[in-house]
Amino acid sequence: MRTILAKYFQPMRRSAFALALAVVTVGLSACAVQESNTYPIEIFSEMHYAQSVRSQEPPRLPPVAQAVPFQQIGSNKVLEVPEVRERRYDHERARELFRVNCSVCHGDSGVGDGSAAQHITSTSGYYATVNGEPYAAPAHLKEKRDTYDKEAMINIITNGIVVMPRFGNLLSEEEIREIATFIYDEESGLGP
Repeated sequence: MRTILAKYFQPMRRSAFALALAVVTVGLSACAVQESNTYPIEIFSEMHYAQSVRSQEPPRLPPVAQAVPFQQIGSNKVLEVPEVRERRYDHERARELFRVNCSVCHGDSGVGDGSAAQHITSTSGYYATVNGEPYAAPAHLKEKRDTYDKEAMINIITNGIVVMPRFGNLLSEEEIREIATFIYDEESGLGP
């Protein structure tokens, strides 16, 4: 009986093995073979390409009205980006920016007599060093105009110095430039 079953099932085992081998070969070749100018066959496609998922996406925003459609590749035009971001100087807005951000240390007139100056220069204050030496008083900005040019002042305001904080993290580039212009403005800014 066993020999009869073996004769009957042996050809089936060979054909099942051949069929399994053919399925694996076709499956592997479908993943790896890519003809030129065609997309590869994806067995496990990404979900976000499926129409069923796409229908659940929120509506897309329309393009901006002033947007210019792409025209060509290889344009020799150079994109011109302004070096600095500035806006028209308004001495009232600059005065308020200076009052809110700078006058607490430098004073309303920029001579270094703000309400925090006494704490910065105190030997028992928070800003005193380990050996009890206080920091120097806040800068007299009218005198510093002779020492630093406007770009150096912008750099100091942006990056901070000693006890002075970095305003680059708090203010926009336009606001920092406006404060520096206010410091150097002898007519409607800090004065002569």
